[in-house]
Amino acid sequence: MDKARIAKMERELQCNPYDRFMQFHVLKADEDDTELVFHNVGTKWGNPNGTLYGGVLYSMADSAMETACAVAGKAVLTLDLAMNYLRPALADTVICAKTHILHNGRTTMVVVCDFYDDSDRYLAHGKGTYFVTGAYQYQSDKGETADEG
Repeated sequence: MDKARIAKMERELQCNPYDRFMQFHVLKADEDDTELVFHNVGTKWGNPNGTLYGGVLYSMADSAMETACAVAGKAVLTLDLAMNYLRPALADTVICAKTHILHNGRTTMVVVCDFYDDSDRYLAHGKGTYFVTGAYQYQSDKGETADEG
């Protein structure tokens, strides 16, 4: 595990105001696999059913899969993202999003994302297709955050 790469991708993730607000964090940042974590504390992100709102996992999937593309050196735009929710995420759990790149092409990338809680329950599966816009440019190297524009 490359601690320097994890630290760099964590700084990069925190340049995005939404990821910073949601408190997503990078656990792993390898060439083919990345992992993000979210601490679902209390009921702040809960829906009326008392479980985590599915949009949190959806947005976390997009962040995790875009991070995987960045680790692979590519800047991307989301073309398509689909989620399958298998089990509810409960309050006061740690949720981990694990990604794997299926296709790393010149113009598109396809990435999958699987979600687990801290009891290793499989919660959801996502798949995203991304349009490659060029080489990834690190915002954290510029000392900027996305909201400084």
